[in-house]
Amino acid sequence: MQWRSVMGKFSAQEVGFLQEHLLGRLATSGKSGKPHVVPIRYHFDPDHEVIKIGGRSLEGRGQERLYVRHLRGNPQAALVVDDVPDEQAWQPRGILIKGRRSCIRRVGGEALGPGFGPNWVEVAPDFVTSWGIETPALPAHRS
Repeated sequence: MQWRSVMGKFSAQEVGFLQEHLLGRLATSGKSGKPHVVPIRYHFDPDHEVIKIGGRSLEGRGQERLYVRHLRGNPQAALVVDDVPDEQAWQPRGILIKGRRSCIRRVGGEALGPGFGPNWVEVAPDFVTSWGIETPALPAHRS
């Protein structure tokens, strides 16, 4: 496991891992301090080294998603992207990113990828750790 503060670069393995995955788990907390974890779709921007979070809509039931409201009041967030490519060997791999919300936008999210809506949030990492990502994913099993 590698522990470090981000000094401007992700490792090549971390960039590759983030680019090959689409789904992560975002942790935020609001004024109460109670944590909230939600699965999110993200886009990694390797040129600016930020995580752009979006989806079909960042609004639910007529209001902003809870994690967006949390990020407005407390800009600190953590994102985990992980998998277990071989359940038999049980060698999980993943990356943990902690950082600050740098912006919340209501336009342009469609450019992040298929299925993204116009709204998106950007998180700038200040801490990254990863484990097992030097191991390549295994090909899918065929029956």
